[in-house]
Amino acid sequence: MDSGPAVLRNITSRAGQWLSIRLVGDSLKKNSRDAIGARIYVTAGKIQQRKDVISGTSYASQNDLTLHFGLGSARRVDKIEIKWPDGSVQTVPATRLDRRITVMQNKGIVKD
Repeated sequence: MDSGPAVLRNITSRAGQWLSIRLVGDSLKKNSRDAIGARIYVTAGKIQQRKDVISGTSYASQNDLTLHFGLGSARRVDKIEIKWPDGSVQTVPATRLDRRITVMQNKGIVKD
């Protein structure tokens, strides 16, 4: 408050595998194009992680709409499941690690 915005940058050594996923909703189904309210489940081995797409959590804030999954020493992702805000469920094929992908509702991975 009463000062300029701050941008924080994490500068650390690489500690494991990761995957970042950006969702694009189907505007023809009257869903949010930003997929607000969608849930992603990423399974790698015995570990399943869930992340939700949310827009902001406090006054004058904005969350990153790209969801980041830390996968530790995993060699691959076994399953990516998306529950869209309209209730539909989409499973997309596993992808290579250490990259950012974009998944479009009803189309799958459109950018890898």
